[in-house]
Amino acid sequence: MTAPTSTPVAPGVIRVTTPLPFRPRSVHAYLVEADGGWLLVDGGANTDEAWSALDAGVRDAAGGWSRVVAHLVTHMHVDHVGLVARVRAASGASLLMGAPDAERSAHAHADPGEEAEYRASLLRRCGAPAELRRGVEANRGELNPLSAFVPVDMPLAGDGGDLSAAPGWRWVWTPGHTAGHVSLIRPSDGTLVGGDAVLPRVTPTLGVNRQRADPVSDYLAALDRLDALGVRRVLPGHGEVLADGAAAARIEELRRAAEEETEAVAALVAEGPCTAWEAARRRHPHPEYPPSVLMHALRETLAHLERLTLLGRAGARDRGDGVAEFSAARR
Repeated sequence: MTAPTSTPVAPGVIRVTTPLPFRPRSVHAYLVEADGGWLLVDGGANTDEAWSALDAGVRDAAGGWSRVVAHLVTHMHVDHVGLVARVRAASGASLLMGAPDAERSAHAHADPGEEAEYRASLLRRCGAPAELRRGVEANRGELNPLSAFVPVDMPLAGDGGDLSAAPGWRWVWTPGHTAGHVSLIRPSDGTLVGGDAVLPRVTPTLGVNRQRADPVSDYLAALDRLDALGVRRVLPGHGEVLADGAAAARIEELRRAAEEETEAVAALVAEGPCTAWEAARRRHPHPEYPPSVLMHALRETLAHLERLTLLGRAGARDRGDGVAEFSAARR
């Protein structure tokens, strides 16, 4: 039996799943009933297979692309933003994205060389070996075709606000995974379209970025905002729906996991001075990790080191070669 191209997952919300050429093997887009049509949330990577699945789902659930009145992307990663150009060509819908991610996407499109130098300088500061720097750039070359750029029509700035295209829904700033990650919430029943902010089985990567000083604390504050909004059902970017008490429990689990990771990194620093690379490899010693996984681990480790520094629990010094070395603060 052929799987349905679209699946109702909440009143007025339909899920469309598209395949990915990397792990995780799929990502969810959502169609939300809007004023005069549908709001599309996310999409997929820029592959023919993903576009075919999204196109079929939109035609099945919404009746065609002319019914899509707006397109909101939760964050700038390729598995969520990759199909924006094809969606624009098919629907003409306005594109909405969190303002920090909109700015970063525009900069990366306008000056990819400077973005590459930022990545290289970050890896040098962390003390990463040259082969990882080469591997990261090679991986970027493989990912670039999986995305596309469309200027954002409506950058979403602030902590949240109403969505004029979808009455009854609000957007909320949920940073940490990226600086500009946003989610959608329907206050009337606590339904959250959460992108990668709240995932059922894995914790989102909370990587250091060039726009925010403390992405880990940003994420903890985002979870507090979601708690205050009374989330009762989560429609995640990956995995199954969280409902019936599981949503609040998962938010608490994610809060605890972020705090525990900070403490785990603090314990590594307490053992003696170390670079972010040394701390990351102690925390994630698997020898076969590909460059993309190592880069995620390194960025997350550095984010927790930066948080410890801002909390006064660690200090950083330049070793003299541009590499930062972290030490536990004296008390």
